[in-house]
Amino acid sequence: MNRIFFTGMAAFMLLSLFVSGQNKSSIVLYRENIYQGSVVTYKINVNDTLLIRLKNASFYSFDATPGDYTFRINKSVQPDLTLKVEEDRIYYIRMGLKMTFWSSVPELILVDSVSALPVIRSGELRELDGRNIPVDRPDHRIGISLGVGFGFENFPMFTTVDGDDSKVSFGGGLGAGIRYGYEFSRHFDLAVEAIYQSSGLRPYLKNANTNFNRFIVSVTPSVIIPIDGGDAMRIKLGAGPDLFLSPELKIKGSKVDGGFDDNWSYGGTAGFHVTGIFEMNPSEKWSVIYGLKYYNAAYKFESGGGYAPMDNQLRTPDGSGIDLLFGFNYHF
Repeated sequence: MNRIFFTGMAAFMLLSLFVSGQNKSSIVLYRENIYQGSVVTYKINVNDTLLIRLKNASFYSFDATPGDYTFRINKSVQPDLTLKVEEDRIYYIRMGLKMTFWSSVPELILVDSVSALPVIRSGELRELDGRNIPVDRPDHRIGISLGVGFGFENFPMFTTVDGDDSKVSFGGGLGAGIRYGYEFSRHFDLAVEAIYQSSGLRPYLKNANTNFNRFIVSVTPSVIIPIDGGDAMRIKLGAGPDLFLSPELKIKGSKVDGGFDDNWSYGGTAGFHVTGIFEMNPSEKWSVIYGLKYYNAAYKFESGGGYAPMDNQLRTPDGSGIDLLFGFNYHF
């Protein structure tokens, strides 16, 4: 009697496991190996819960009980993908990129196994595990920036044998800086930057040279405009004060007839700037920036080593200009 009872119980348990297994379905999300947008990873939300960070050339599968599922990418402006899961079925969702005028926009597309399986089984996609859950991007960051630009006024320093002027500008040139920034909220950022910038003669001369060098300390409060939720991309529009320190014009013209060598010191001055920055996060810890910076500055001659400028434009030069910026940040 006991044997019959336990045998019946075992059969019932096996049947229950079989039935429960039949009730399960699977959902597979995959992203093909495409160069466009490959450095950006995207957070996939399901039913308003973070599910996975989907990288380029990867796929992720999970079990799903029957019911309704709503998928969304990074709070994207694209419509949600709603899926009604039935028993004992496998669903395939491809994340693609739809090209727009300005950039590529991610989208989720439900596809069949005929389209999905050859891509997934090709060996080009890496399977993700559940540990690839996205985390919030840290608020603090430090970074390095590089800039190249031009000043609005150019001053003739030497004349070539062809009669052309070789000029120097008190704005523009090449610059490099270090930056600290903090995002107070999703829409407000504050950054402090120390920059060294130098501009030289144009066109370049072999027997003479002139460089205008300065240190700049900048403070930039910015408004953040999120792109597709702001997790991977955002625009920062900012403006703030500048302090220009130790400006100096170094002249090396002794090899030119009537020329001389001297260093002209200009007084430190205050100015302001306006920036437009595009920031992209390949990961939570790193971001890359591109942008434009307009700055306004005016200098005043203080002293020289033996000579002094006679031209009033060189005594009170305009140092305003526009720079093209590039850099990267580490977030912590």
